[in-house]
Amino acid sequence: MKSYHFATQLSRGRRYEEQLDAFFAQRLPVEIQPATDAEQRQGIDRWFMARTSAGDGRPRGRDAVEYKADTVAGRTGNAFIETVSVDRGPDSPPKPGWAMTSQARYLVYLVAGQEEAIYLIPFRRLRLCLPRWGREYPTGAAPNEGYTTKGLLVPLHELERIAIAVW
Repeated sequence: MKSYHFATQLSRGRRYEEQLDAFFAQRLPVEIQPATDAEQRQGIDRWFMARTSAGDGRPRGRDAVEYKADTVAGRTGNAFIETVSVDRGPDSPPKPGWAMTSQARYLVYLVAGQEEAIYLIPFRRLRLCLPRWGREYPTGAAPNEGYTTKGLLVPLHELERIAIAVW
């Protein structure tokens, strides 16, 4: 089984973040602001801030967004919904994954590759689905350097069903 390396994944993730920033800057009436390091530790990658309303100059609000890019889902048809971020084995408690811990309001899930798709999903909707998905779909594991990440292998049609937008 292929092991993932944090530095490689971080570099690849930054490229996908830039791609998503450019995509949304062209299609949504928002200004995009990167999250601080502290906010990123809370599962927030970006702030989408509505551009000011016509005439009054006041901002309309902002929403916290987490970006995820999946380079395997296009081939398998399944999204990897991370439920355990770090599992070092029976001697240490597992660290919950982003599906449970992200403080963002929205998940942007990019299926990267030849058949790209972008899903905009409220985390509230995603979390309501987790119990059923846990009963209906298998768990996958991604070995890393010294730990394993685990998640549900959820068919992409499920993401489409709960998304508020798909591009």
